[in-house]
Amino acid sequence: MTAEELLERYAAGERDFSGIEFKRGLRLEDVELPGINLSQAILFGAELNGTNLSRANLNNANLGSACLERTNLREASLIHTIISEGILVEANLSRADLSFADLVECPLNDADLTGANLNGTILGFRPILKGANLTNVDLSQSCIDIPDGIEDHSLERAIFCNTILPDGTKIISFI
Repeated sequence: MTAEELLERYAAGERDFSGIEFKRGLRLEDVELPGINLSQAILFGAELNGTNLSRANLNNANLGSACLERTNLREASLIHTIISEGILVEANLSRADLSFADLVECPLNDADLTGANLNGTILGFRPILKGANLTNVDLSQSCIDIPDGIEDHSLERAIFCNTILPDGTKIISFI
């Protein structure tokens, strides 16, 4: 399916695009698609920068090599979403709105979360954030449990710069 077909069908009121394989390199930048169901869809290499995917169902979607900078994923469900050969691995989520999104069981290894909004985001117990860039991220209002703080094994190689931890502690710089 092409971007034009998706936008036409969405404009006509269709919201369920589950399991659809989209054309590689799909460009849907800065478009409004709130409430869309893209569960199990194949969106490999999609350009979704600035797109409104609030309340979207992206469970089990394949967003390998997708660009998600400035994407609105507020209240979206991303359970078992596959990005770059792993679940949200290496995703560019800088300045993305992930507030109140359900990211339980969604490792964010090596993801760029610079300036991302994680207010109310459900990350769960020991989310996998190995190598993630958490510069200018506030985790104080996230649903996250990191028992060993920044020394936790789930945060190996993570970048902390102006990061507020769940307990309210601000890390100025820790790499």
